[in-house]
Amino acid sequence: MKSLWVFHVNTGACNGCDIEILDVLTPYYDVERLGVKLVPTPRHAHALLVTGPLTRQAYHAARMAYEAMPPKPRLVIAVGTCACSGGIFHDSYALRREHRESFEYPLRGGASEFLPVHLYIPGCPPRPEEILYGIALLKNIVEKKVRGSWFSESAFVLPRESFNAWVEVLLRARIRKELGYFDGYPLLRRFMELVESSESKEELEKLVQKAISEESDSRLRYGLEKLYSYYLEVVRTYESILAAKRALVRLPK
Repeated sequence: MKSLWVFHVNTGACNGCDIEILDVLTPYYDVERLGVKLVPTPRHAHALLVTGPLTRQAYHAARMAYEAMPPKPRLVIAVGTCACSGGIFHDSYALRREHRESFEYPLRGGASEFLPVHLYIPGCPPRPEEILYGIALLKNIVEKKVRGSWFSESAFVLPRESFNAWVEVLLRARIRKELGYFDGYPLLRRFMELVESSESKEELEKLVQKAISEESDSRLRYGLEKLYSYYLEVVRTYESILAAKRALVRLPK
């Protein structure tokens, strides 16, 4: 089914569900992009959209609308808690069955009491997104669009350039507090060159120790030590984030 023409019947709703259905028809949600169109007569409708509890007064009109629909597919969609189960009106006198010889009345008020409902969209009222999801589910669009996704290690691990850029941003604020921007920023660029030239934490440690031993300015030696300690702190934070993500999606370590 590529399109779904719908005839709307209010069988006693408070209009809350009707307003949400109007929202679905607005350009913001644009349900017509799914092929759904509201038609003025049940004779052209594929589906009957029912809102509200099935009252005594509305039952026969809803039944006539249902029988006036084409025999196939002749779907019934119950929108809102009242249409699904009667809601707060389930024990209302207006919905209670009264045994008469020539009439039958709904017992609890849900549309399924006398109409074969194919789709229930509960909510008081349901949000437009829920109505869209229900219609998409009915048209098997969800099964086509929503598929399982599998994560891999590469989906979480930042590329080296991105990781170094992230580290530099974090260290920039730290070193400015320690040495100020005049001495701190050039020292940070020097430290990041060491980071980019090293392949492991051990190699970086050796490079930093060598740079500290060759530095004559005690303030810069202090800055290099602080940058290295901050760098290790950032790496530990990054590894803890990776471990949390692996545990969340159950990736192997």
